[in-house]
Amino acid sequence: MLLRRLPSTAVSLATAALSRRSTSYLLSSQRRLQSFNSISFYPTLSFRSFCSTSEISPEFTDLITDQSSKRGPLKPGLYLVGTPIGNLEDITLRALRVLKSADVILSEDTRHSGKLLHYYNIKTPLLSYHKYNESQREHKVLKRLKQGEIVALISDAGMPGISDPGTELAKICVDENIPVIPIPGPSAFLTALSASGLSTDEFTFVGFLPKHAGSRKERLIASASETTTQIFYVPPHKLGQFLEESSLIFGDSRQCVIARELTKIHEEFWRGTLGTAKEAFSTRQPKGEITLLIEGNSNSSVETPSESQLENDLRELISNGHSLSSMMYISGSQIGGRRNIDEKENNIFTRLEKIREENQSRRFRLISSMLVTVYPRCF
Repeated sequence: MLLRRLPSTAVSLATAALSRRSTSYLLSSQRRLQSFNSISFYPTLSFRSFCSTSEISPEFTDLITDQSSKRGPLKPGLYLVGTPIGNLEDITLRALRVLKSADVILSEDTRHSGKLLHYYNIKTPLLSYHKYNESQREHKVLKRLKQGEIVALISDAGMPGISDPGTELAKICVDENIPVIPIPGPSAFLTALSASGLSTDEFTFVGFLPKHAGSRKERLIASASETTTQIFYVPPHKLGQFLEESSLIFGDSRQCVIARELTKIHEEFWRGTLGTAKEAFSTRQPKGEITLLIEGNSNSSVETPSESQLENDLRELISNGHSLSSMMYISGSQIGGRRNIDEKENNIFTRLEKIREENQSRRFRLISSMLVTVYPRCF
């Protein structure tokens, strides 16, 4: 409104004054920035290095190498480099230095990892290395390592070897006296655990469950009896199956946390009981990798199953082809552990004998002979 009352010459003068003030402010800001840069750890690092959304300026990665050169060159060996689990900014300066200095980068998915390297202007060549070609690549990689090269190994996200390729190669390098150097980085299960609200004093990282239904149930039964927080990786399309199976074994009232899209824009932490989760996700299939945490068993005394329930469980385990050792472990865990076996061992033997009478196969005879060893006082 004020400008409307001013004559055109006054408007011109006001505009010029504003222009001079803006120029003066920009020059002042540049001087402050130059002063800041003069005392910065990276003296020539431009401000736009932090502001670019498509990629980091080349000066940034060049400075990492220049500043780190004071520590001397990297020694040859296998470097297990942790990479972001979603947000590209979650990477260490040391990881960038290794990736830029390596002779080759072994990558689970070269297209996926190529985006990370492009973002940080890293030109190191990529070589595919995943579970389907591990055995074929090992000889070639070992040859390069023995020739004194620096080989970096990365996965699609997180630390190599943790539910990702890398374990076998690390074992071989250790056997061959080739240095294996870990470069710490993000981890999905630790990130989820820290913000879960569940106990972090002790925890068990299970990872992905087996594909076989019997093996899956065996693993869940073992986890359900533990007092520590249980951590699983669950593919999004198998979340419904996991919640259905785990709620039957852990119980509907056990607390759980479902963490997905960690460090990304749509990061989500769902908290509640397994029973509520089963209902909530019955008609909803979330996207993105899932880390699912279940609270430990807080009951000091284990509820003893009924005889008919235990008998049905034993029938199912046998029909699913469980080994004798797993049969005895699961049977013992379901009656409360070794401290309660004395009072229940006769009942277990009686029930298995009843099953054996129905089918005199070699498997059932072996189970009975095993019982003679494990429960000698029954005979």
